[in-house]
Amino acid sequence: MDFEISAEHRQLRTTLREFFEAEAPIEEVARFDRDEEFNSELYRKAAGLGLCGLAFGEEYGGSAADQISICIAVEEVARASAALAYAWLPTATFCAKGIARFGTEEQKKEILPRIADGTVRMAMGLSEPEAGSDLTHLTTRAERDGDDFVINGQKVFTTGADTADHIFAFVRTDPEATASRGLSVLLVPRDSEGLVVRPLRKLAGQATHTCEVFLNDVRVPKENLVGELGRGSAIIFSLMDAERIYVGAEGTGLGQGALDMALKYAQERVQFGKPIIEHQAVAHMLADMAMNVQTARLLTWQAAWRLDRGLDCTMEASMAKVYGSEAGTRCAAHGMQILGGYSYMVEYGMERYWRETKLYEIAGGTNQIMRNMIAKQLTRRAR
Repeated sequence: MDFEISAEHRQLRTTLREFFEAEAPIEEVARFDRDEEFNSELYRKAAGLGLCGLAFGEEYGGSAADQISICIAVEEVARASAALAYAWLPTATFCAKGIARFGTEEQKKEILPRIADGTVRMAMGLSEPEAGSDLTHLTTRAERDGDDFVINGQKVFTTGADTADHIFAFVRTDPEATASRGLSVLLVPRDSEGLVVRPLRKLAGQATHTCEVFLNDVRVPKENLVGELGRGSAIIFSLMDAERIYVGAEGTGLGQGALDMALKYAQERVQFGKPIIEHQAVAHMLADMAMNVQTARLLTWQAAWRLDRGLDCTMEASMAKVYGSEAGTRCAAHGMQILGGYSYMVEYGMERYWRETKLYEIAGGTNQIMRNMIAKQLTRRAR
């Protein structure tokens, strides 16, 4: 058993940390969020570092990175900017991996190199107004009409849909089939006639809009079907373990960012004649933050290690997701307390971590659903 990451992993973290501290300082991230303007230049530069091709092979412009590398990248992106994470992660992991694993050769050659170089982004069209955690009861319909599919329905919480090139849409293609057998995945170009995108106001990461998407007789060619007709559930659920691991890494990255900021402040802030880190109440909060981050990281990396080796990791991924997201929330709350009144000031950045962390207890399956899954896995493994 080896708990030491490789020199390559350490170099990846150093490179990304230095890049984001230079290219995404607190005031710049705050400005883009305030103006609700997507930072396309930052995304392009991140793609130039290879961040957008981590999940697929060199033959399509990627690097086929191992899961620990992806988790390190996710931590650093989340630490830097939720808005960047919201745009990058669905494109570079979930959607790219879905196309690499299930797409046609034409789809791979056409789309994956452009994802890798940052010129194509995707939004995940999964949730609907009446279907969130239970994706098997989606109602958005896609019916065959000659060489096309005609789509009608509505998606919600489709983050980045207004600036993405495609929506990776989960749709019902056979209303008579069982819930798990009648679903398919279609790539829907954002500029399709009949597709309307409406941004929603939200708490954090405002530079990447979360949107409602309305599909009214939207036509897409049959070539835009990803995988087999009626086998969309297999695609989505095959990607869920990885997504939950990455959500755990996002929470870890936010917790690390809050810890770094609070530690620096506590070393510099003097009250009652000494730096506040020398006051036991503050020191204990920092110690708790450090323990939360380290535990979250170890859980996440263990799940990633199992995923890399093709081992069952549904329970470990669920644990990583729950603990990582809640650790991020706890760290941000402690960070707010340590910075005191300054934690409310946008220029310090802690309030952004505090706003950003809560999403990860909800996204990728609520933590209550994840706890159900962990309990079921405990029962299954005990047999």
